[in-house]
Amino acid sequence: MQRSDILAFLVSIGITGLLLWGLVHFINEWWTRLPKVVALTICILLAVVTIGYPIYALARWSDRHLARTREAKTQGERKD
Repeated sequence: MQRSDILAFLVSIGITGLLLWGLVHFINEWWTRLPKVVALTICILLAVVTIGYPIYALARWSDRHLARTREAKTQGERKD
């Protein structure tokens, strides 16, 4: 794992934490103030984003790691 990967990981954890906090805050503060259809729609969207963002970040990291591995393999073959 490279230094840029650690930074991306920390940013991903931070964004996920903020999304989770936003979901909890929304349910605690805004759930009773909004019409049920609107509240449920927003809650579902926030939940999907909260669950999906770490999966998307992991997929991006995997693509970068695969590209670095392929590049290192290609450079290793050129030297031989």
